Amino acid sequence: MFANASDFNVNNSQFIINNYDSWNDNDVSAIQSWLKAPDPSTNFVAACDKRTAETGEWILSHPQYVQWCQGEPGILWILGKAGSGKTILSTTIFKHLQANPALRCYYYYFDNRDKTKTTARGLFQSLLLQMATTSDGVHPALHAQFTKCKQGVMEPTTEDLSTTLAAVAQGQDLSSVFLVLDAMDECTEANDVFKHLVQLKDSLSIAVTSRYLVETSYNVSGNIHLDGAQDAFQEDVLKYLQDQLGHRKLKQELFTEIVDHLTQGSQGQFYWVACQITALEQCKTPRAIKEALKALPKTLEDIYIVAIKRIRESKHGDDAWQLLRWLTYAFEPLSIDKVADILAVDLKGQIFDADARSLELETVIYDILDSTLISVNADSIVQLAHNSVKEFLVQSQEQMILTGLIEMNEQLAHCTICQTCLIYLTQFDSEQKYAFEKDYPLAIYAAKYWPAHMKRIGKEILKGEPAKNLAVALVKDQSQLQYMNWIRIHGPERDWRARCDVDLNPKEIQPPIYYMAYEGVEFIVEHLLGQEMADVNVQGGEYGNALQAAAVQSNKDTMQLLLKYKADVNAQGGHYGNALQAAAAQGNKDTVELLLEHKADVNAQGGLYGNALQAAVFQGNKETVQLLLDHKADVNAHGGLYGTALQAAAAQSMKEAIQLLLKHKANVNAQGGEFGNALQAAAAQSKKETVQLLIEHKADVNAQGGIYGTALQAAAAHGKKENIQLLLNHKADVNAQGGRYGNALQAAAAQGMKQTAQLLIEHKADVNAQGGRYGNALQAAAAQGMRQTAQLLIEHKADVNAQCGHYGNALQAAAAHGKKETVQLLLEHKADINVQGGLFGNALQAAAVQGWKETVPLLLKHKADVNAQGGLYGTALQAAAAQGMKQAIQLLLDNKADVNVQGGLYGTALQAAAFQGKKATVQLLLEHKADVNKQGGHYGNALQAAAFRGKKETVQLLLKNQADMNAQGGLYGTALQAAAFQGQKATVQLLLEHKADVNAQGGLYGTALQAAAAQGMKQTVQLLLDHKADVNVQGGHHGSALQAASAQGMMETIQLLIEHKADVNAQCGHYGNALQAAAVQGRKKTVQLLIKHKADVNAQGGHYGSALQAAAAQGNKVTVQLLLKHKADVNAQGGEYGNALQAAVAQGNKETVQLLLEHKADVNAQGGPYGNALQAASAQGKRDIVQLLLEHKVVTL
Repeated sequence: MFANASDFNVNNSQFIINNYDSWNDNDVSAIQSWLKAPDPSTNFVAACDKRTAETGEWILSHPQYVQWCQGEPGILWILGKAGSGKTILSTTIFKHLQANPALRCYYYYFDNRDKTKTTARGLFQSLLLQMATTSDGVHPALHAQFTKCKQGVMEPTTEDLSTTLAAVAQGQDLSSVFLVLDAMDECTEANDVFKHLVQLKDSLSIAVTSRYLVETSYNVSGNIHLDGAQDAFQEDVLKYLQDQLGHRKLKQELFTEIVDHLTQGSQGQFYWVACQITALEQCKTPRAIKEALKALPKTLEDIYIVAIKRIRESKHGDDAWQLLRWLTYAFEPLSIDKVADILAVDLKGQIFDADARSLELETVIYDILDSTLISVNADSIVQLAHNSVKEFLVQSQEQMILTGLIEMNEQLAHCTICQTCLIYLTQFDSEQKYAFEKDYPLAIYAAKYWPAHMKRIGKEILKGEPAKNLAVALVKDQSQLQYMNWIRIHGPERDWRARCDVDLNPKEIQPPIYYMAYEGVEFIVEHLLGQEMADVNVQGGEYGNALQAAAVQSNKDTMQLLLKYKADVNAQGGHYGNALQAAAAQGNKDTVELLLEHKADVNAQGGLYGNALQAAVFQGNKETVQLLLDHKADVNAHGGLYGTALQAAAAQSMKEAIQLLLKHKANVNAQGGEFGNALQAAAAQSKKETVQLLIEHKADVNAQGGIYGTALQAAAAHGKKENIQLLLNHKADVNAQGGRYGNALQAAAAQGMKQTAQLLIEHKADVNAQGGRYGNALQAAAAQGMRQTAQLLIEHKADVNAQCGHYGNALQAAAAHGKKETVQLLLEHKADINVQGGLFGNALQAAAVQGWKETVPLLLKHKADVNAQGGLYGTALQAAAAQGMKQAIQLLLDNKADVNVQGGLYGTALQAAAFQGKKATVQLLLEHKADVNKQGGHYGNALQAAAFRGKKETVQLLLKNQADMNAQGGLYGTALQAAAFQGQKATVQLLLEHKADVNAQGGLYGTALQAAAAQGMKQTVQLLLDHKADVNVQGGHHGSALQAASAQGMMETIQLLIEHKADVNAQCGHYGNALQAAAVQGRKKTVQLLIKHKADVNAQGGHYGSALQAAAAQGNKVTVQLLLKHKADVNAQGGEYGNALQAAVAQGNKETVQLLLEHKADVNAQGGPYGNALQAASAQGKRDIVQLLLEHKVVTL
């Protein structure tokens, strides 16, 4: 109960700071994880490593490239065949642009060897990560999208990502923004990419390499065809060959022959040249080189065929075929460690043999496969050597089969991969806590993707494959360990934040039918239902039931199968409330139609969106919305994330959906949901046309409610200048109060929207209006370091010293966030540097908390009072010490900070530093005469603070400087008790060696022994007992050490205390004795242990009078039964409820009442707060218990 008693207070300041920031480090990390952006830097680094100096630089002087760089924004196409060096050119261009600090440059490499790098979604995720997250935080538009997705619970749509990217781009000087896109031909959604990017066509310059053009309305700056750049190509080949062969000391004549031969034979394919160099490197004599030149394969395909033929003749043939299948069809890149595990799976014997892992795979992998087929990058990722290798393997099937080389059949490949994954998972057949991520590199891939591979296998092929039997064996029994460990590694429905959970409770693991429906593995679903091995309507899981889980993934065939087996189409529960809402949320008309055909309730309430219509509207699928309306969906139904369907449509800027809903009589001013009404949602999230449409349909422009209070504030918070102007034109109240920011001006100021703030001020916004998150607009701008906005507000008479808000005033707000320029601005405009108030009391303390290197000196230079009292930490010195800011501490001390002043959270600066365990900081304070034994603060003194945290070196330092070992005070009374409570064994040992009084009384737990016992710190308890701790001393929260351990059910500690003669029947503490303490918590095993050691089952005393009454009051039937079995007096009087029966009745525990009556409890016994059991039942309105008591012959008067 008290384990975290100090934690909130100690970390409170950081919590509060973070809570009031627009973003913080945790948000940055969470958003990065949520985006799940592919990492193009691996391609960039690989290209840089392969690039020979100066190659590709010819393009930088190409007229069309120069025109693209210097002209109007547009697209530059660089077109060339496979292997022509396009990726090297992309890298050369990016490095050239990056060298100019005035430009903002971004890149992305499409790559068909990594499925995440072949989509429009992957591109937008990566660009958002590059453009909108920096060391300074997250762009407001991305942060808003993250918030809109419920802090990452939901996935953003591709449309969401594109819209957010556009909003981020709007905040940049787009005349100097360049984007380099490599290998557009390897993007499976090239048309979608340009459909979304076209909204930036007037402001973003893009260079694209590709094998072919993609039609787009983007302004085309030029096309560079590599086939027509043969002279430049030959120059690059020459530089490359000089770099690669320079070390061989070849005669000029031979070198020239190599250059001529490779240049002429390359047909413009740089990669062909690179492959031939690999072959030539094996030649040891000039004659061998000349002969090799004559026999070189003529095309890339010929090179690959030669490599494939070598496999057939190799002893590594089986491993090679296995590896090629994985590299061609795996769903994510494979590390060298994963490959080692893949090759250690025996497909014939169906076992994984860890001893078969190669110990030197990274060095021998090229013995398995030729380097023309595979490569291992700097991050130890194994991949096909070039995208053309994959194309060859996939597209040259007929040729390879005819020549007897290899059959790379896609379905058979998926079958082999699936089989490998399932064999790998079957090894996890025990209850041990496997270190999956550390010791089993393939575990997460196998657990995550085996169902996806199985789905890609045709039913006919699957029939005779081992994978089928392996899958059935894995999911046949929910209680088998392999099944549970599969889910612990990676449950199918687990979100982006989850990792392996070895401690996942079996009760939280859902039946196989649920997961298989989610994954859409039909044959297993049919097998489970056909063999009557599953309940089709079993409840549980994130999505409530199998049908909803299938609907979430749009697995229509699986849904049909479930419905065939009588799945309840209207079953309630789960994330979306019902299957129809889940289907609608995916925008899948076919699955929605299927459910409606099976009588799904179109107006069923519940779930994330409240109803199916709102879900469909949010998804933006007009056909699905129309379908639901045709089936009588209630257009004004309330509930869910956005309150109404209209608000959902407005939030997503779905103009057509809004028109459709209004046509069906949607109430334009309906209240509810995150934004309060549709107009506020549109103002925050949508374009001007959407806001205009709602206003034309009589939306109330000043309606109150929602997160921003008014539509105007919503628009201001998101910098929607056009929406603001439109709202003001329609008489929006510019000074309306309410919402997150109090008013529109503060919202604009917080986001640094200077032009928006200017517009609002021109419309008579009150620059000094108070309220909202930051207190006033100036404090909002100051907290975020929006200097220009702050300047604007000051110019319009903002009160620089106004007292309000979280930080008290603008100066403290700016100082807390280290916004030096804003602090300077405020000081120039007469901000009172020593004014008191706010979280940190004054600006200097606010700056000292984070140790801002420039802000603290600036404040001191302007005569900040270094010893000013007040705020969370009492003084600036304590604030700096609490966060271990050594430089700030030194600076404050140099400016005469009083090292021993008292007050604040920790009492003194020394205690604050000791708590953090910053030895250097503690030393610095001691050198400046800090009083080592000064009393005060949460922990009483510095030694107790350090001991609590187990900071052994700090404790030693304090003791060396004469800290009083047995000083009393603070939450834990003594340093020994503080260390004992935390189980800091090494610190306890140190304190005891320095003669700490092991039986000192005081503090929350009375003694160190009770503190350790309460937390079940067995080793610490043993150590204290070895040093003569009195096992039966009384006092403290629990009364005795044994009662403390019993209340918490610390079995091993209880046993240890009893072995050391703890009095099992000692009377003391809140619960009177150890047995009652254990009984009240329902700790059956603890009760058994105490009774075994002669605990008096009828001992009187304590809050409940007896152990039986304590157990009865909590409804712990099993414990009541145990006590009765050991002759507990069922009619013992005393305690809070008078007797056990009245206690059980008062708490409404019918089963316990029944049990007590069966053991002859006196139904008419008098006493207690209710007089008797019947009156207790009547007072609580428990009619069933009243009836039960009357049946047992209650005497009524």
